[in-house]
This record gives sequence, C-alpha cells and structure tokens, in this order.
Amino acid sequence: MIHIVTAIKEEVSPVMRMASEDIDINVMGIGKVNAAFAVGRLFPSPLTRNDLSSDVVINIGCCCSKDLKGLFVVNKITDEASGKDYYPDVLRIKGLPEAALVTSDRTVTSPEPGLLYEMEASAVWQAASKLLSPDRIIFLKIVSDSGDVDKLTRSYIKDLMDSYSVQLTEAVEYIRSTIELRKNADDVDDICELLSASSSMRIQISELIRFSQSMGIDGRALFMNEADGKCTRVIGKEVISRVRAKLTS
Repeated sequence: MIHIVTAIKEEVSPVMRMASEDIDINVMGIGKVNAAFAVGRLFPSPLTRNDLSSDVVINIGCCCSKDLKGLFVVNKITDEASGKDYYPDVLRIKGLPEAALVTSDRTVTSPEPGLLYEMEASAVWQAASKLLSPDRIIFLKIVSDSGDVDKLTRSYIKDLMDSYSVQLTEAVEYIRSTIELRKNADDVDDICELLSASSSMRIQISELIRFSQSMGIDGRALFMNEADGKCTRVIGKEVISRVRAKLTS
C-alpha cells in the first residue's frame, strides 16, 4: 500500500485521481503535531514491520526556498527545533533533483540558500520510521515561494501543485513499480528450494535479484542457469557466489 500524506488538500490535488485499492490519500493538517498523529494512525497497533513489508509513505507538499525552484526529492531532513538530522534512503526518481530540507515550527520568511523549508517532514519521518525502513519514506517537495507567505492562498497552492501533475503522477507510478519489483524479488521460494538454501542464503538471493532488476537483468534466469538443477547447500552457496560475480563484474 502507498500512503500519500499532505498537510492540506490542495497539495494533493494533482494525484487525487490516483486513489485506489493500493494508494490511499491522507490530509494531515499543518505542523508537526498533526503530521505525527496522522501518520501514526496509518499503522495502528498491533501492526509490525513484517505486516507492512510492502507499505510506503510519500509526503507530497510545497515548501519555500531562497534560491531553489521546482520539484525535489528530499535526501536529508533537519528538525530545526531539536537540531536532529534524518536521512531518507533516497529512491532515485528519473529527472528529479535532490535537496536537503529543514522542518521548522514557524513560518520561514528568510530562508538560507540551498535549502528547502516546511513544517511537517521531520514528524512524518519520525512517525513512519517506527515501522518502515528508510527507503520506504519518500518526500516530494515543490518550491512555492521564497518566504513571501502572503501570496500562499489555497487557490495559488492548488494551481502550483496542478502544474506539476505529470511529474508527480509519474513519480508515484515509478514508486509503485518499485514495490512490485520488491514483491517479485522476495518471491524466491523456487530458487531457495533449488539451491537448498538456508535463511541467510535466502536473504542473499533476494538481494541479488533486487540488484539485478535495478540493472535490467533477469536475475532469476541467472540463478536457474547457474544451478542447472537441484543442488546441495554447498553447491548452492557456490551458485550464489557465481551469480554475484556476474552481476558485479
């Protein structure tokens, strides 16, 4: 499941039509308290990391910057109040640049150059990271102003977000496709049986298949060809080594 979270409904306007069985859209409210509460409600107890192995949180919203313009993937979050830094394991989305972001408890009117500023991301991160790994918490931010907040009417924000409809839709679709790849990579029962794999070998097999998919290579076929039939665990380990060597050579 993909959980798209935004502070106000106007920010989610361009992807609202994507709401479906595997994409839900949540308006959190402005500020860290509202964000933490809303994200926490997405994953109520007794859900665990194992229950949420295919879940992703995407925080979409606008932000301010002194000198940056456009749509960015956030690669670092600094909570201004606590001084703590958080580092999403950034998913490379074609065509989108990366930037660092500061979450502030106040409206920022004099931003420092080279940074994005907004009011929710650090709380989204802290709440979501209790159950999701860093590669499954993604922040897509559009620069709306340089600190001149008087122009930030809801209609202005909606029009701005809608102007990035194609890029945001493509980004969400790409994220959804990576989830499907991960599901396929984790479905390795047949290869594990072929290689008489232990639990640690299973992890290595899944990681190598994910890596192969990122390179556009059929990792499953590599394993099948190298094994050439059911083998012992010792031979299975050798197969894993050969596949790794081919993928990294």
